[in-house]
Amino acid sequence: MEVVSVIGAGGYLGCQLMERFTLEGERGHRAVVRAYRRMAGLARFGNAIEVQIADAENTKALADAIGGSSMVVNVTTGPPSGIVPSTKSIYHACIAAKVPRLVHMSSAVVYGDVESYDIDDDTLPLKRHWMPYARAKSAAERWLNENVDRDACQVAVLRPGIIWGVRSPHTLSVVESLAKKNAFLVDGGRGVFNGIYIDNLLDCIRACRDESIDIAGCFNVSDDEPVTWNCFYKGLSEITCCDVARIPSVSGERLPLSFRSVVDRVQSIDIVNWAYHRLLVRLPDSIKASLKSRISGAYCYERYAHQYIQNPTVDRELWHLQRVRHRLSNDKFKRHFRFTMPVSFREGMLRTNQWLQFLGYGAKHAC
Repeated sequence: MEVVSVIGAGGYLGCQLMERFTLEGERGHRAVVRAYRRMAGLARFGNAIEVQIADAENTKALADAIGGSSMVVNVTTGPPSGIVPSTKSIYHACIAAKVPRLVHMSSAVVYGDVESYDIDDDTLPLKRHWMPYARAKSAAERWLNENVDRDACQVAVLRPGIIWGVRSPHTLSVVESLAKKNAFLVDGGRGVFNGIYIDNLLDCIRACRDESIDIAGCFNVSDDEPVTWNCFYKGLSEITCCDVARIPSVSGERLPLSFRSVVDRVQSIDIVNWAYHRLLVRLPDSIKASLKSRISGAYCYERYAHQYIQNPTVDRELWHLQRVRHRLSNDKFKRHFRFTMPVSFREGMLRTNQWLQFLGYGAKHAC
């Protein structure tokens, strides 16, 4: 069996991919993580997978870790300042280790609010963006576009939108806001929910591995059905005892001014963002836990609130995500790989709600 090495396998997407391989009976795939503590989530797979330690910015260590692989998947996470250096290092490691295929995980945020119908898979990402993460992802894509040698390594750049569904941190944050009645919708939720269900994205990665022809190119990947934010919230409304009609609507014309929005603006400055993440890495875990506890305040055992907040604190990233005007088509990926998204929005929402029930949401006494 051909070996797939997943760099960043300790994160949400990487761990899900390793789990998929294991549950389908595939053994011997390689999980590459940057530190021993990142092995915790992978321990349950036992000897079904091989775990290697290597920093994503250390080309020599990476080349040793991925040697003999048929494909590498880059799903690394971390501060924006590390995205371009790690992308370069991973690509050079693939060349050094003679790995023929690399799947690089980018993001649909490189196109901002998608304000034009003209944007397609081959449109270059925005150079200027308010979000440091999006700027870094854009710069990484541009570097790959200018430097990749297709004869040495085929690079497929996948641009998923919001990865939602079972165990998705983004989905869980939305669920918590709905349950606590402090959620908001931009312009009533008419914006495009540019998302992809987790299992659909995992199958896209598998398609890159299984394809016999050249996989090189940039591909937008998303669910098939057009979905609005209002529709997405309604899919989670019953399990969270939330009446979506009572969620306050905020204007999409101007980001509401608040302490949170001011902090978001300051943190979007490159040097500030770099310093923040630098400090975060250097702070001992005990101090970080103490600060988080103080900011969060006293723990609340009540999962559900009964009063809807009329003036919610608006998160800048979520505000922009809800302002997306047009859906990014997945047609190029489906044509190239002769692929069909296996999970519909309805089925994905059913699975997600079953997972949330497992977590304790939807108890009859809560509503």
